[in-house]
Amino acid sequence: MQNLSFCQPLSADSKNVKAAYDELAKHADSKQKQLAYLKAFPENKKQFLEVFGAADFGQLYKGSHEYITAFFELSKKHPAAVIDKSINIGKDLIWDADAVGDLQHSIVEMGNEHTSTFARKVNALTAQQRNNLAKFLADVENHKTYPEYQALIDALNKIHQVKLAGRLIKARTERERIKYD
Repeated sequence: MQNLSFCQPLSADSKNVKAAYDELAKHADSKQKQLAYLKAFPENKKQFLEVFGAADFGQLYKGSHEYITAFFELSKKHPAAVIDKSINIGKDLIWDADAVGDLQHSIVEMGNEHTSTFARKVNALTAQQRNNLAKFLADVENHKTYPEYQALIDALNKIHQVKLAGRLIKARTERERIKYD
């Protein structure tokens, strides 16, 4: 983990994330520091975009990849907590570059690593939220270069989550129909 510096004054949420990240960077094996970072990480779309969003390239945008990577690394020891929080954010997002794209890919990778936990959380969402999340996860330019998405579908089918796998297939099919200039 690297030390990240900033030019503009940070919001309270950004300060909390940065402070918890800095402590985690110093004490990566500390369960207390891991849980503090989990707690400080944004809870929802609004907080996530305020802290990491590219709208004005402010707050923690510059180091967003490192912050998000550190968050997802915690899924090795705290998978349910990381999956819960990441899906709470992702269910309301639409694709964007940088932090949002990092979150998108991390959710898919985590779904592959912790498929049952992922499926439980997604299945607890409303139908509309499940559709929004599937659309967000499927929104990539070229699925031929995104084998992790197909791997998630396969993993879901393997644990008999056929409806959820089907939802991802449908979202991918709909995304592949969209042509951008």
